[in-house]
Amino acid sequence: MDKPRTTNILKAAGLIDFSMVRQDIMKRACAFGNAVHKATELDDLGTLDTTTVDPPVVPYLEGWRKFKKDYNLHFEPHEIEHRLISKKYGFNGTPDRWFTPKGILIDIKSSTSMMPATAIQTMSYQMLIEENFKIKIKKRLGVQLTEKGYKISPYTDSSDKAVFLACLHVFNWKKRRGLLK
Repeated sequence: MDKPRTTNILKAAGLIDFSMVRQDIMKRACAFGNAVHKATELDDLGTLDTTTVDPPVVPYLEGWRKFKKDYNLHFEPHEIEHRLISKKYGFNGTPDRWFTPKGILIDIKSSTSMMPATAIQTMSYQMLIEENFKIKIKKRLGVQLTEKGYKISPYTDSSDKAVFLACLHVFNWKKRRGLLK
């Protein structure tokens, strides 16, 4: 799969930049985020063995469960962490969750704050879902899981698609000129 990933596109355009974070801290944060994502994914699929969940992850999982209960969401397997490719625009990405009946797209975060680039990231996922499944996404949400539950960031800016496409153009321009690793 040689199509660029959403996160790499946003990094190349400068919307995501963790260069100021020490590598050891970044490595731990990524490992923790991956553990939270895996726990929520397995829980949604009904295959999670809760005895295998690391204690620090448990409150984040409980926050996810509370969010789903509060919003009355139950995801089908094809709506969970499914890698999609846009043939139209030439990129790929893996939306965390989408709920087809309500047209809701969700990006799960376990970070200490919600990054502004999440709005653009969710738009790229909306584009992927709408192209691949021919369904309409009506609502994009960032769901920040915390030790105390969850926080929601709704994304409604109509210019988010233009911003993502501009980032994609910057990525492709840099790639053509050998400016990307």
